[in-house]
Amino acid sequence: MAPHICIVGAGVSGLRCAAVLLEQSYDVTIIEARNRVGGRIAQSDQMGPLEVDIGANWVHSTGHNPIVELAKETGTPLHLWKENTLMVDDGGRLVPSQEANQALKQVWEILDNASEHSTDQGHKVHPSASLYSFFEDSCNSAVACGDMTERERELVLFMSQMWGAYVGDSVELQSLKFFYLEDCIEGDDCFIPTNYQKIIARIAAVPLAQAEIRFETLMTSVENRTGEMRPVCVTTSDGKAQYFDDVVITTPLGWLKQHKESIHRLHPRIASAIDSMSVGRLDNGRGLIRLVRTSYTNGFWQVLIEFPTAFWEYADGQTDADDLVSFMHWLSPHRPNQSNPRQWRLECVSFHAFEAPYRRNILLFYTFGDCSTHITSSIRGLEGTIRDDWLRDFFEPYYSTLPGYAAIHTPKRFLATEWCNDDLAGNGCYCNFQVGMTDAARDVEAIRHGMPEQHIYFAGEHTAPFDGLGTVAGAYTSGEKIATRIIGSNQSANGTIDCKAN
Repeated sequence: MAPHICIVGAGVSGLRCAAVLLEQSYDVTIIEARNRVGGRIAQSDQMGPLEVDIGANWVHSTGHNPIVELAKETGTPLHLWKENTLMVDDGGRLVPSQEANQALKQVWEILDNASEHSTDQGHKVHPSASLYSFFEDSCNSAVACGDMTERERELVLFMSQMWGAYVGDSVELQSLKFFYLEDCIEGDDCFIPTNYQKIIARIAAVPLAQAEIRFETLMTSVENRTGEMRPVCVTTSDGKAQYFDDVVITTPLGWLKQHKESIHRLHPRIASAIDSMSVGRLDNGRGLIRLVRTSYTNGFWQVLIEFPTAFWEYADGQTDADDLVSFMHWLSPHRPNQSNPRQWRLECVSFHAFEAPYRRNILLFYTFGDCSTHITSSIRGLEGTIRDDWLRDFFEPYYSTLPGYAAIHTPKRFLATEWCNDDLAGNGCYCNFQVGMTDAARDVEAIRHGMPEQHIYFAGEHTAPFDGLGTVAGAYTSGEKIATRIIGSNQSANGTIDCKAN
């Protein structure tokens, strides 16, 4: 009789785990609360016939990245951004491009230094130290040595706030001690100018064909019960209780935080780890340039705005594709209004920088932290033109400062995601590591190890290898590794050896 495995969640990690087990002739049941596969990878047709990703939309490029390989296999295009940056200061004035690109370069140099410092000296760093404090110290030292001007210091410290678009919360909350855990997969990072549909279809193909998938069904409890032929009982929202040989829980970390009680006799070390790790407040997927995450604690918000033309590109008659702007940064809107009381700094990417035929007149804004929370709470329940009017009021002080803007360039349409209103996503995005944490690496390891003695395991971007935490590739790998562990455990119990399980 084949072992029967239950996988809770049909996101990337759950689907990959299921595929590996099914290939070894295991029986697999997937419990999925949504009516679809993909989890925090999803699309919308609100911006036209070419559906856009409203969850993950980045892919890390490296020597061996399974998502890169899947993109190649499925013909999914990958876009490598040119680091052409447009910056608007808090007076609504364009910062000269040379200054803006130099400031961006200095930001990445300091981030590299912070990662190295965290890796080499993290054991000496106090848990209260933040990444922003490292920026301040680095800039102050550079100014004192004559290597940085006061103007450069001001711009670099302003631009350091962009790190929030990667981790989902402010740079002041990012742990310096454990910053190395945020420094994910090496190599260039690419953006998908179409969407993740083909990749998800490929990952889901075997589970959809061979597994039992119970959609719109919520796991309500998991409990190991000794003495049963299959030792783990899973109870679901439809009132059913079913027994399995092993259970793999792939729900988002944010959901785990809110539902720890659903896992009976949860090991105290794992419970502590779940409490300690943070979830970013970001919409959308991890964000800009190099150290970005592809995908996924507190709110998670992305706003796409489509314009009649890419007016910001052709204000001076410039049409050279090599000079198209990839990134835009606003230090603060120069015209405060009621919808934006704290004048948040924002950044976006331009879909007009894509190569044909994917080029579109769309700006994708990433918001995070308190800004995400504010937008989400303000827009909740609004529909149609009332919703669009609120979004226009919030974002107009930003895009109206771009070169070439005129009243005729009023947006055609808006799309705002609301992951922080999504209970199944844990009301947030992906894991991050904030100030105050004392044992972050071991927290990850504790959840990753799971409770094999109870036949209960965990998988997801929050249990990935350290170089893949918070990424789609990390989620994929975590599911694969748990499946391999289960196969190895069963073969060991049956007196056979599986080298892959080691």
